[in-house]
Amino acid sequence: MSLELQQISTIVDGHTHIYPLDMVLKPNSLTVLLGATQAGKTSLMRVMAGLDKPSKGSLLFDG
Repeated sequence: MSLELQQISTIVDGHTHIYPLDMVLKPNSLTVLLGATQAGKTSLMRVMAGLDKPSKGSLLFDG
């Protein structure tokens, strides 16, 4: 299964949690998500898991 994020961004109450982001996660690969506290790691993981909807952009599973 592949996961592609195209210009994903999240804005909550006027505060940007995720700035526009492009990323492709491919099968049989390891991806590590690092960042400072309050950098948007959890917000990004929630969008990728389908728990939250991004404010802008597209999330594609297997194309």
